Amino acid sequence: MSGESRQVLNKIYKVIPGPYWGLLSMIVGILGDIIAISMTPEYNLDYMVSYLGTGPGALFFNLGTILSGLFALLFYIYLAPILKSKDVNEDIHKTGLVFAILSCIFFMLIGVFPSVLTNSVLIIIHGFVAMMSLMCGSVYKSLFGYMMLKSDKFLKFHTYSAIIVVVIEIAFLLTWTPLIEWMMVIAITYWIFMLSVHIFIRKELRY
Repeated sequence: MSGESRQVLNKIYKVIPGPYWGLLSMIVGILGDIIAISMTPEYNLDYMVSYLGTGPGALFFNLGTILSGLFALLFYIYLAPILKSKDVNEDIHKTGLVFAILSCIFFMLIGVFPSVLTNSVLIIIHGFVAMMSLMCGSVYKSLFGYMMLKSDKFLKFHTYSAIIVVVIEIAFLLTWTPLIEWMMVIAITYWIFMLSVHIFIRKELRY
């Protein structure tokens, strides 16, 4: 990351500290889902989550997805330096951050390319970016979990939680069932919330 980019990010974090971006990601994502569900009376667990991006509340769902991904990106960039330790190879750290950034970018694209059933091109693009977001997500969560295990700044609970999220993500990638998808959404949301609160409480982790 260039010096200019780091300076811009530091200015952003001075206005809104890093942990808050994780909380904002969670809140915006949840609000988008709730509003979209409330505007889609026929929605139930027989439908994939992406169905909300094409219904009456599509604007709120897609906008919530885009902003949630952007805020998560800012949170992970803030989190990455905290994960550094003498017991972790620098290549592992860099790889984790790269996959976290990629996962967030692909997640934002889910909101840009909704799964419109009457448009085969959009369906293909939507399916691709969703799959890439999850695959990249499983990689960075695995690496982040490993770094947390090696760090004295985090608890083993944080690593175990990362493993659980990864298992659910893989289960969804293998099944593509709505119920597991919602379990995954809840698990990822909780993981971001848990890490944000942990950093917020431990003032020495803030910079």
